[in-house]
Amino acid sequence: MRLSITKKPVTAGGKLGLAVLLLTGLVLLSGCLFTPREPEKPGTGVQIDYLPKSAPANVWANLEKSLEASHAPGWEDNISLIEFRYIPDDEARDLFPPDTFIGWDRPREVTYINNFYNSGVSIVAQMVQTGFVFPPASGNEMTIEDIIYDLVVTNDADGSVVRYRGKCDVIFRLEANFWYIYEWRDLQGESDPGSGQLLNTMGVLRGTFGS
Repeated sequence: MRLSITKKPVTAGGKLGLAVLLLTGLVLLSGCLFTPREPEKPGTGVQIDYLPKSAPANVWANLEKSLEASHAPGWEDNISLIEFRYIPDDEARDLFPPDTFIGWDRPREVTYINNFYNSGVSIVAQMVQTGFVFPPASGNEMTIEDIIYDLVVTNDADGSVVRYRGKCDVIFRLEANFWYIYEWRDLQGESDPGSGQLLNTMGVLRGTFGS
């Protein structure tokens, strides 16, 4: 916005008029400069109430919170800092080049989750099915079998929806008084409860976004 002012002798009344004109211009400019910002994406600047990592059940629940907020640090914080591995189900493995899942460790998992969250999607997640109960935390390592998870992933750009549903076995380990996921083994895809269609596991997401 440009203010055009013609130079001429300024009287007292002229000075007042000039001041009013300048103030008006500043108000208009401030309206241009201080327009409202677009809302931040979920997971940036949002407080997420993660559970303490005092039991495997809490760690698994934290993954659901991370997914729904697209908050990668929350996912990373619940994966073993010492050693992590992911093992895909046969169907997911067969969809990708043979070496895709070889040596899948913590860095690969971190790359995957960041790429997935940054791909412009919204996620609704249910990491355990109704009625599934984790046993109480005990010892230094626990294997929880036959966990069924369910994700509905919406592409923010075109509104397309893909659902992922799988069964997995997960090994949790106690590290420095906190529980972490040490191994995630997808067993098979599960059927869509509504249509009965067999769905892909999160192995397909990992294969797609893991590099």
